[in-house]
Amino acid sequence: MTHPIVEQLSPNEEQRPPVLARGRDVVVTAGAGTGKTRTLIARYLSLLAGGLPLRSIVAVTFTRKAAREVRNRVREEMRRYLTRPDLDEEEQRRWRNLYTDLDAARIGTIHSLCAEILRAHPAEARVDPRFEVLEEGQVGVLRQRAVEEAMGWAADEPRVVGLFPLLGERDLRRTLRWLLERRLDAQVVFDHLPDDPLTHWRRTLEERQEAALDRLQAQPEWREAVATLRARRAADPTDKIEVQRQMALAAIDGATGSIADRWTSLAQLDRINLSGGSAKAWPDGQRAAVKQALRTLRNLWRDVAKEVPDKLNGMDEQLAQALPLLRRLFAFACGRYEALKEERNGLDYDDLEAKALTLLRNHPPVRQRWQREVQAILVDEFQDTNSRQRDLVRLLNGDGGKRFLVGDAKQSIYRFRGADVTVFREERKAIEAEGGASFALSISYRAHAGLVEGLNDLLRPVLGEEEDPHRPWVEPFAPIRAYRSDPLPGLSPPYVELHLTVGSRSGGALDRAADAVVARLIERVEGSDLTYGDVAILCRASGSFAPYEDALERAG
Repeated sequence: MTHPIVEQLSPNEEQRPPVLARGRDVVVTAGAGTGKTRTLIARYLSLLAGGLPLRSIVAVTFTRKAAREVRNRVREEMRRYLTRPDLDEEEQRRWRNLYTDLDAARIGTIHSLCAEILRAHPAEARVDPRFEVLEEGQVGVLRQRAVEEAMGWAADEPRVVGLFPLLGERDLRRTLRWLLERRLDAQVVFDHLPDDPLTHWRRTLEERQEAALDRLQAQPEWREAVATLRARRAADPTDKIEVQRQMALAAIDGATGSIADRWTSLAQLDRINLSGGSAKAWPDGQRAAVKQALRTLRNLWRDVAKEVPDKLNGMDEQLAQALPLLRRLFAFACGRYEALKEERNGLDYDDLEAKALTLLRNHPPVRQRWQREVQAILVDEFQDTNSRQRDLVRLLNGDGGKRFLVGDAKQSIYRFRGADVTVFREERKAIEAEGGASFALSISYRAHAGLVEGLNDLLRPVLGEEEDPHRPWVEPFAPIRAYRSDPLPGLSPPYVELHLTVGSRSGGALDRAADAVVARLIERVEGSDLTYGDVAILCRASGSFAPYEDALERAG
């Protein structure tokens, strides 16, 4: 029987199974508007109702704002439950204590969890427990200082000064800033960078070409097409299709010797021309079979050529020359960035993740303590996590059965912060393979049936319904269903005006355009049944809000 505090959230038939599943890892794919936060909160309350201690449940959100929302909604559901007149004294006392202690619950970001783990084991983690967590604004200032100091050093450093003519000062500064923003991942790349990148890349390209050619020539379609060309011949050796047949066989027979020679010879298949030719020159309708075989060979080759380049280009050579120099510059910039953080006794978000992960991996007693203490891990917006965060959750999971992951790959928007949308898909597959439970929420509460059906029809051909191994970051289309069949009663279609505003704000044109839009708005509202709350101003991007906000303020 479902606990009453869960029932008061009214989970629907899709939400109830993941809320109540126990004894195995759970992953929930939740489309927009399908009630994923409600489901996560119901799961949290269900675990408490089942007897788990408050501090044994970790609920991870992507932002502190989202953490506050989850905590407040849990608090509100507890408050509602405590007003029930049918609670016995023991139940009332237990939930009253949980309500009182809720501020101590582990509901927060992954970084707040990492900070708690590090501060609990400063000696093992080799950190000062009084460290300051540096926020994004502070980190941006320190990175910029590190970049400028590194650029000044590079101008007088013979080992890296060659970067300036290769990249230019502006692009070099931008590149260095970009690398510092991703310094942990960049460090891994630089650590594995060969001393002679160009030679290594040429060897790697040759290996890829060899593997591609071997796969190509082993395909049944390839062998069948080649056999067709060898078995058929036109009566007229000058027939255009016959000439193409001979050219194709020459390319195939000439594909011997070195990888470069094989590649160059087979590349001639791209030039196969299927126009022309006379059916009279071919006995028993063989022309059609030969044309199809030629088409097959050409298409198979083009697929290979699309996947593997024929050679390195000038940009590759320039990059190979720049990378060893850039590695030295990056190392200097990282050193300066670390020194600047140490002056503040600060750790950034990457530090928190990396140090907590290292601590749990390298210190079994610490890891075992946290695995005992954490009995449930709920992660919201899992599509916006990265591999370090995934590994941290795995380590806390121990022998398994604790994870409850909620996400939707189509809603991943934090790539610029290091989020990797493929992590969610890989983890979902891993959980399914290990006997975990996978659920999908598809009932949308945000739109009525007509709108939902239109969106389904629009997005199905765009996203496709099958996984594309060449685009692992693209989530296949999954239709959603509408909770409401019709728009809310009494609603009529909205009145829409499109205003095209042009000009820059610096010249005052954008402000004047915004004033004109607001004047039009006032004209529409005054003297009508409309209120300003009935009107929405939609902009292409949030960066365009300011001129209209200012114009509304000027208009009172």
